Amino acid sequence: MILGAKNILCLFILMIVMGCEDDKSSAVKQETQEQIEARTISEEDIEQIEYLEFGLSQDSKVAVEDWQKYNELSKQITFLKNADLSFFTSESELIRTFTREFRAEMPKELKTKEILARITALDTKIQKLNSQLRLSTSSKQEKLKCIEELLIAFRNLKLQINKKFEFEKNNILRPANTV
Repeated sequence: MILGAKNILCLFILMIVMGCEDDKSSAVKQETQEQIEARTISEEDIEQIEYLEFGLSQDSKVAVEDWQKYNELSKQITFLKNADLSFFTSESELIRTFTREFRAEMPKELKTKEILARITALDTKIQKLNSQLRLSTSSKQEKLKCIEELLIAFRNLKLQINKKFEFEKNNILRPANTV
């Protein structure tokens, strides 16, 4: 009888200990899930970013038509706006390779100082976003700020390409001064 009571007491203590462990585990899992949700960027979060967006003019569209890396980046920006961050969370070396190829494949007619400066800024913002998205310690606000900066840098590149063609279109030959 004494041996049976000891076994029952040990079994009872074991059940209490195992029951307590389950509660702690689920609380930790739930807290972690809440933290993940607090860091997850949704399409609605990106839609709340306020910035003015520009499209390309007809001449600009023709100029970038065969620029594959530009078209790929444009698609990835569209995916980004839909909260698909997969391209921008890829390995840092892949991002650096993409930006080098982006610049290398650029059409010659677009290689102006102003456009190259916008590409440098865009490159910086892409790499900054990549770093922020890959860091587990980055807050949602920091990530959204980097997304906003990237969207603005891409907009500025499109604006500069448009300006180039607008300036060329309006560049009327003026008669030389006859003094």
